[in-house]
Amino acid sequence: AMEHLQHSLDAMIYGGIYDQLGGGFSRYAVDREWLVPHFEKMLYDNALLVGLLADSYKLTQKTLYKETIEETLTWVEREMLSEEGGFYAALDADSEGVEGKFYVWSKQEVDEALGSDAALFSAFYDVTEHGNWEETNILHRPQSFAGFAKDQGLVEEDLKSRLKTMRQKLWKVRTGRIRPGLDDKILLSWNAMMCSAYCKAYQALGNEHYKEMAIRNMEFLLDKFSKSTYTLFHNYKEGQAKNDAFLDDYALLVEALIELYQITFNTKWLQKAEGYTEQVLENFLDPADQLFFFTTASQTDIIVRKKDLYDNAVPSGVSTMIHNLQKLATLLDKSGYREQAQLTLLNMKDAIQKYPQSFGRWSNALFTEVYPHKEIAIVGAAFKEKALVLQSKFMPNALYCAAGRPDPILPLLAGRETGSKTLIFVCSNYTCQLPSESIEDALIQLAD
Repeated sequence: AMEHLQHSLDAMIYGGIYDQLGGGFSRYAVDREWLVPHFEKMLYDNALLVGLLADSYKLTQKTLYKETIEETLTWVEREMLSEEGGFYAALDADSEGVEGKFYVWSKQEVDEALGSDAALFSAFYDVTEHGNWEETNILHRPQSFAGFAKDQGLVEEDLKSRLKTMRQKLWKVRTGRIRPGLDDKILLSWNAMMCSAYCKAYQALGNEHYKEMAIRNMEFLLDKFSKSTYTLFHNYKEGQAKNDAFLDDYALLVEALIELYQITFNTKWLQKAEGYTEQVLENFLDPADQLFFFTTASQTDIIVRKKDLYDNAVPSGVSTMIHNLQKLATLLDKSGYREQAQLTLLNMKDAIQKYPQSFGRWSNALFTEVYPHKEIAIVGAAFKEKALVLQSKFMPNALYCAAGRPDPILPLLAGRETGSKTLIFVCSNYTCQLPSESIEDALIQLAD
């Protein structure tokens, strides 16, 4: 399974679906080689892929994944970030009425821009006279840097440096072209996904800027999308928020708030997550089958209140809420949340087992019931540093609570006097092993 995952990720990054000059992924590819994309770039695709790449980098330490995270988030901030701190929805596929025109190249254009370097660039990115798509060239990588360097008798790092300089030259040429249209509405659910992606990127790479971006975005969302206490709007544009939020908006916002707590350890984010969770339980839950409606009963402009259960291009709001309930049950010791998650899962268990490809996030929630969260509490002056080191490791079912001193608000941190030391407590269902000052010892405990 891990080989399958890495092969797919690598092929996407090497392919034309990934913008080799500007970073970021297109919506989908229309061929099995990942070469020819539908050139539209969606915020949610890139948010989900950054999160996946962050987890994959933790597990593999592949430089390719680190570089792709950095390039993609650079594109997000350059082209998708509003002055207020929200993220726009999408970039169109077309410019001047032609799909992909902004992104493709003729061999003559590459030759004129790069001069004597054009032959090396064209060989690496498959640029030919006849083109690889409709008589133009979509930049992609038929080989890895290492494989190409070996075949050409070059030093890999020198090759990467030279190609980076060439890409920058072509990117400057591309900025002079007529750009694709920008869908500048700001959607709550998609922004929450990107906020979570920044949190995961911070954990994986330790870049403080990513944490700052996540905080800024969350502050924007809570400011601009709030309708009243713990009620939300769905979309925002030109200074005005509109339309009642859907289940997906609440669920993905709660998820982002939990992720933000995990990297800042500021309890205000957990308190917000709890408040919005209570709103969901009160206004979206159907007690008849323990599933969640997509809309509240107060939305009168719809004929039928539907339930959107499938994990499609965007994860289901229902399955996301299951994960939120599981996590908050552990972090806040809320047995009612745990029981609600189990009730909802039990009602969907047969469907998940029969059609697992349609219920990916649901399946992960079932996994958490079988292999419960590892609880990691860190108390002492160096709590942030030790937490980040642990979070840079791949532990998908770990939850963190951390503070400089014991905190009675959070059960995992209550009563944990550590003196002048910074101690790590590894627990399961609030039963803890002996505390350790050593990250290495904590990792051994976590591996048990």
